[in-house]
Amino acid sequence: MNVKNYLCCSLIPILLAGCTPSPKVLEDIQLVQTIGYDYVNGEEFEGTAGSSNIPPGEQSLPVNEVFTATGKTSKRIRQKIQAESARPIVVGRVGLVIFNQELAENGIEIQIDSLQRNPSIGRKLLLVVSKEKAKDIIDSNYSQSDSVSQYLIDVVEQNLEQTIPKVNLHRFLVHYYSKDADPFLPLIEKQGKHLKVSGLGIFKDNKLVDTISFGDAYIFKILYEKFRRGQFEVELSGGEDVSLENLSSKPKIMVDKRNGKYTAAFKVKVSGRAMEGVDLDLTDKKTIERIEKAVEREITERAEKMVKRFQELNTDPLRIGEKARQRSDFNRKEWKEQYSQMEIKIEADVNAVQSGIIE
Repeated sequence: MNVKNYLCCSLIPILLAGCTPSPKVLEDIQLVQTIGYDYVNGEEFEGTAGSSNIPPGEQSLPVNEVFTATGKTSKRIRQKIQAESARPIVVGRVGLVIFNQELAENGIEIQIDSLQRNPSIGRKLLLVVSKEKAKDIIDSNYSQSDSVSQYLIDVVEQNLEQTIPKVNLHRFLVHYYSKDADPFLPLIEKQGKHLKVSGLGIFKDNKLVDTISFGDAYIFKILYEKFRRGQFEVELSGGEDVSLENLSSKPKIMVDKRNGKYTAAFKVKVSGRAMEGVDLDLTDKKTIERIEKAVEREITERAEKMVKRFQELNTDPLRIGEKARQRSDFNRKEWKEQYSQMEIKIEADVNAVQSGIIE
C-alpha cells in the first residue's frame, strides 16, 4: 500500500467519528417522562413536566423532579421550564400526557397540535384525562418503589390490556381527524396513595363532552374491539353472583340503509368460564343457560343506554359512521342528520363454560 492510500484509509475512521452525533449522557440531561396540562383561563394553560433521575450510587432510589410553568403555547411553557432546570430538558422519552378534565372540556386542540408536530415524540405515547389537576397527579408520592412517572405509565398500560379500549396518540389522532368518528381517552383519578383508571372520557372533536364509569368502559370495550383475558361479573335473578373469567369478545358492526334511512346493529359474541358461583351447580345445563341469559341481558341493557347517550351528545366514539362510510350509497350529510335519532340495536350472544370449585 502506498503512502497516499495509507493516509486516506487512516483518515476515514476519524472523519466518520466526527460525523457521529455525541451521545447524551443521562446524568447530563433532564429526561421528561410525563407531561400534564391544566386549565388556567381562556388564553393560558399550565404545563407540568415530571422527571425521574437516579443520583450517583449503586443503591440510589429515583428522585422525582417536577417543573411547572404557565403560557399560551406549549413552546413558551417549555422555554420557561428550561429556564428552571439545571440540565437540558429532553422530551424524547415521554410516555404519558395528562389532560385535566376542565382543560379537556374547554378543548385540547393547541396541546394535541403541539404533540403531533414534535418529531421526538412517538405515536405510541399514552394520553389520559384526569379528574384532578394534572400537576397534582404528577407531583405526588405513591406507595410504590418505581419512579412516579413509571408508576403512572404502568397503571394506564395495565388497564389498556385488561379493561379499557387500547388507545395511544396515533389511535387518538385517527379518530380526532376522522369525519365519521370521535375520539376517547382513559379517565384517571387519585385514590389515596394510588392512581386508578376510573372510566373513559368521550370527546366531540377536540372537547370532552362526557365521561363514563369504569364498568361502562368495559361494555364499551366489548363493543369496540376484539380482545381476550377479560372478566365480567353479573348478579342472577336469585341474587347469586357469578363471574365469567378468561372472557373473550368479538364485536361486529352492521349498517343498513332502506328508503333513505340508516339503521345499525352491534352483534357481539362473548365467551368465558363461569367461576365462583357460590350455591350454584355449575355442572347443571340450566344453570349455565341462566348465566348466559343474565350476561346477555346485562350487556345489552347497559350498551343500549350508553349508545343512546352518545346519540344525544351527537358523538360517535364507537365508529359507527366509519362503518357506514363503507357503503356505496353513503351520504355524509344524511348520516349526520340521522345519527342522533337512528335505530341502533345491540345483540349479545354469550357462551359460558362450566368451571370452578363450589364449596
